[in-house]
Amino acid sequence: MHFFRNRYTLILVLLLSACAQIVAPGGGLKDATPPKVKKYIPDSASTNIKPKSIFIVFDEYISLKDLHNQLIISPPLSKAPDINVKDKTLLINFSKDDTLKSNTTYVFSFGNSIQDNNENNPKEDFKYVFSTGNFIDSLTIKGKVENAFDHKTEKGILVMLYRNYDDSTIYKYTPDYFTKTKEDGTFKITNVRDGKYKVIALKDANANYKYDSEDEKIAFIDTLVNVPSYANLILELFQESPKKFKLTKYLYNSYGRVDFYFNKGSDSITIKPINYVFNDGDIICDYSANKDSLTYWFRNVDKDSLHLQLSNGDKILDTIKLKLITKEEALGHKRSPLKFKVMSSPDKNMSFDLGAPLNIVFSSPIKTYTNGNINLKEDSSLIAKQKSFVYFFSDSGQIATVGKWDSTKVEEDPFYPGVMIKMPKKVFYNKWKPNTNYHLFIPPSTFTDFFGLTNDTINIDFKTREETYYGSLKMQINIAGTEQNYIIQLLDEKENVIRRNNIQTSETIVYEHLSPAKYKLKIIYDTNKNYKWDSGNLFQKKQPEKTIYNSELINIRANWDLDLKWDVK
Repeated sequence: MHFFRNRYTLILVLLLSACAQIVAPGGGLKDATPPKVKKYIPDSASTNIKPKSIFIVFDEYISLKDLHNQLIISPPLSKAPDINVKDKTLLINFSKDDTLKSNTTYVFSFGNSIQDNNENNPKEDFKYVFSTGNFIDSLTIKGKVENAFDHKTEKGILVMLYRNYDDSTIYKYTPDYFTKTKEDGTFKITNVRDGKYKVIALKDANANYKYDSEDEKIAFIDTLVNVPSYANLILELFQESPKKFKLTKYLYNSYGRVDFYFNKGSDSITIKPINYVFNDGDIICDYSANKDSLTYWFRNVDKDSLHLQLSNGDKILDTIKLKLITKEEALGHKRSPLKFKVMSSPDKNMSFDLGAPLNIVFSSPIKTYTNGNINLKEDSSLIAKQKSFVYFFSDSGQIATVGKWDSTKVEEDPFYPGVMIKMPKKVFYNKWKPNTNYHLFIPPSTFTDFFGLTNDTINIDFKTREETYYGSLKMQINIAGTEQNYIIQLLDEKENVIRRNNIQTSETIVYEHLSPAKYKLKIIYDTNKNYKWDSGNLFQKKQPEKTIYNSELINIRANWDLDLKWDVK
């Protein structure tokens, strides 16, 4: 053993003493050849060794680039080895405190981090392999990791194999094998021993190979994977809903309004004033669609501060103290005086879409409106007055929408399942004519807001598009499987939801007045029938709800009707 140790030392000394001056060539072809290995010490693919150092000698001077992100050592070592370059030699020195496992094949994957000094030509996908046992494991496992919700892929996601697995392994122990995904989400783990493994993918926030942060994403295969016999694996990455509900932040930037933000949604949020008793109607709690934020409106407080206690169910989250100003001080503020005003509405400089609702968003909740001389003109002709046809309603708090009552609506009686009754509903007005100018006039003091303020005169001008500008999509969706709730989404190329439908089985859906563009189709398997996509849970062995995209982008052209058949398998 001393003979080999002295022999390695002598070779290293000779290698490091052989210095040569690098001289740039005077001309000729550019060097496009990556560095080549001349010698390994010990040899790559050696067995029955536990080296303290590894020397890899190349045929030219080399350097390391982005080693921290590209180097993968599988199985992982308890302490990172010291890796350096000296001229043409790559030196790997193991930590004195690190003990290599017995009967284990180790793979050092350098990616493209090793390159020559002259032209930075990388030695692509370079690997060094050795075994502490009497053979080199040679099996391979490969697949793809993608985001469960939108199927997007990401470089650098850990894919880990565990030989001995229980429910606590991923939280406590490092894997037996691992690799990282490429940009397209694909992965390949080589030199794996045959057997059954638990396969986990992890977006590791703190680089410790363990699932121990709420910021991390996880994916898992439901069953153990037998490495000698498997197909390409698909792992669906998701972020679990936080276990502990908490307030993440609040904003108190305007009079009578506080915005609260939480780390997840809840139906049990309550806000209790603890130094003041409000009268009925002096508080409005406006929840977001996902119940993960709310706007708290309040008025008529005759104190200089307000203390609010936030709770989720019977658990107190926080107590905040707000320094108040009077309504008169808010009205007289120099920079941003309190005023009831329109925040957004149709813009005469932008074309208004046929079939769209006419929405007006105000700065604060609408409490009442009057049947005044509101009118809507088509070009110069008066087509509707509030008293006769068009009116405003404000079920959405700060949004007023032109609409009407639909007394022909038939729905199931909420108190008598199976019994259908007429349910009059407010529906938005959308009988717009193409290529037409419209003018909406709202006189002052038509609307009164939560704080008792009224609007100034409102004039809104807009023009609709030509009918020939739009295309339409008639889509027959054939769903194989049991009847359940499916969410159908028509998305633009940036994944914004343009249209949405809920269906229970195969159905034909028609989308009219679509702007010329490319669209995506997506279906969400809403297994718990809550009309939204739900993430998974590792401990409960619950996969995220499945999503499927139509395989091709849909090209909607102007003045064109497209028929599409989508067989969802």
